Amino acid sequence: MIISHRHKYLFVGLPLAASTAISKELCEMYGGVPILSKHSLYQDFLKVAKDDEKKYKVIACSRNPLDISVSYYTKMVTDSNGNFSNESLLRKNGGHLKMRDYKLSKFFRDNQSDYNTFLEMYYQFPFDNWLSITAPHCDFIIRFEHLIEDFEKALIHCGIAPKRPLPLVNKTDKKKSFDLFYNESNKKIGLAIFGPFMQKHHMPFPAAWGECKVSSLTKLQFNVLSLLRTFYWMNKSYRNTNAQKVYKELLEKHQ
Repeated sequence: MIISHRHKYLFVGLPLAASTAISKELCEMYGGVPILSKHSLYQDFLKVAKDDEKKYKVIACSRNPLDISVSYYTKMVTDSNGNFSNESLLRKNGGHLKMRDYKLSKFFRDNQSDYNTFLEMYYQFPFDNWLSITAPHCDFIIRFEHLIEDFEKALIHCGIAPKRPLPLVNKTDKKKSFDLFYNESNKKIGLAIFGPFMQKHHMPFPAAWGECKVSSLTKLQFNVLSLLRTFYWMNKSYRNTNAQKVYKELLEKHQ
């Protein structure tokens, strides 16, 4: 999470949505200072914010869950940087990795599983993430697929003159477009997993899926789960411990 008292903005860094690149740029070029942890929620900020700080403009970045899913599948099946085979990264050992993801990654690697198998095994319920409890508080939401352009628009929205295009970090060379992973064979399961979230946040479905309709039952399940998830997200403790480890560089440099 990045705040600027000079420009009166707050950036809420959501996981897997360019939070590292945006956080670094705001600190380096636009008077930003890191507070709390890398992925603290806006609700965490409200607990410590002064009355005038609560009036700051709020920025976040959204990313299409179809893109998030393909990216995560690719990392799991390739054991990216050894992150899915390193037991020291498990949550029980103070890391960020769920035991379930650790075991599934090994299964996917051992069996050279395709993306459809990943969809069937990884997702047990309709997809949702912290964007759903962050977006209502935002003055501007940067779209990951238009990252550089929207970052500039976000700055202008906050009354800041952009100084340069946003430098990208953690960029994967020759990345295969996530659209290529979606076709008629995974339309049904894809809509069941991602449909409600994408409709809620006005995200387009893949052209390969053609006409799409999300079932009422799936929407109901999503809405009920959102209540439980909100309670869990607001009370999870590891968010503010593990995040500090990967946030250390910015904290030391700019605080």
